[in-house]
Amino acid sequence: MAVPYKLLKTGGKLPHNKDLRAVLDVYETVGIKLLGDRIVKATSLTMGDLVGALEAIRYELVEQLMLGNRVHLPGLGYFSLSVKGELYEDPNTHKFRLRNPYVRTVNFRPEKELLRALSGTRFENVTHRYEPHRTPTPQDVDAALARLFAEADYIFVGDLQAELHLSRPVAYRLARRLEAEGKLENVGSRYRKMFVRGGKETSQVT
Repeated sequence: MAVPYKLLKTGGKLPHNKDLRAVLDVYETVGIKLLGDRIVKATSLTMGDLVGALEAIRYELVEQLMLGNRVHLPGLGYFSLSVKGELYEDPNTHKFRLRNPYVRTVNFRPEKELLRALSGTRFENVTHRYEPHRTPTPQDVDAALARLFAEADYIFVGDLQAELHLSRPVAYRLARRLEAEGKLENVGSRYRKMFVRGGKETSQVT
């Protein structure tokens, strides 16, 4: 499936404000639950192994960054700190320094190996695709569900949005309706919904 993007006007009052910038139309935020389930199925690791390893890496990452080191995770990239503070001149030495420096952010530079792995990503322009307030027919919805579940065991609201060319609000309303009708079952959380076929939908297919 292609990654959707929109072309938006660049803001500001500068002469370049008519230029367009590409912004990803992100589907969902994928967390450790989904990633962990996929990794557990593909390897001999358990969910406990993954959670423990991530916590250990996070702890060591923090420790090394606080020592001023740059951290390299093979296959992913490099992490380093960005500092910010109030710049002022020492009245005695007339040298500049930061008052109350603090961590502004954590910089991440991806490794070339990671970028190469992503080189096959397909993109799709959805800037003018969504039709506000458009509701697909029941036949359209059934066909879309059949296509989506033929490719994956679970889907997200964003999959419905892309497959049926819907606006985000319409897609969420449709997902709620399908869930109420028993055609979809949420196996994720309340705020990060991940759907499998509902019992009613499964019985219709079989």
